Amino acid sequence: MKAVMISIQPYWVFLIIAKAMGWEIDQHKEIEVRKTYPKAEDWNRLAKIYCSKDKKSFDKIPEKYRPAMKKFLGKVIGHFVCDRIYNLVQAGAGIMFATENFDLLEPQMFRDMSCLTDSQLADYLGNKDGYAWHISDLVIYDEPRELGEFKHYCKKQPCQTNCWKCDRYDYIANVCLNAITRPPESWRYIDV
Repeated sequence: MKAVMISIQPYWVFLIIAKAMGWEIDQHKEIEVRKTYPKAEDWNRLAKIYCSKDKKSFDKIPEKYRPAMKKFLGKVIGHFVCDRIYNLVQAGAGIMFATENFDLLEPQMFRDMSCLTDSQLADYLGNKDGYAWHISDLVIYDEPRELGEFKHYCKKQPCQTNCWKCDRYDYIANVCLNAITRPPESWRYIDV
């Protein structure tokens, strides 16, 4: 099955998982903004969350939550279902928040759900349009997982059962070379 892995900085991961972790904070991130989105029709809408090791971002996390967040750095910490994707369209005076059929999304509601200010959004998107991935059905793993436990999307499906037929399989080391060794810069397709 085709899913995606999305790389998110620690502070934003903190805002996404805080409610599920039972942490009392003022904000809760329900929308992740990206410059692109998965267009594959066979994408199952599942997004695995990779928490990057960005120190500057980590330092924005309130100090009392940092010890708990350390275990997530450089790991796949859970997943969510992306049940909706909103278009973020550049308009003359800024960004117009729109659904797929271009019904307007109330701007303050978007700011609250994304935890972004207008200037942060403008800094990230520049003069380009963007996409808001809606986060639903969040699952946080009991134990964060390593990148190597996941595989790049394999065109020779089903990857898990046909590895021995694949040209990406190292028979001497008895390992699939499709394993992910580097986090995605933004997001990438993976096999699940």
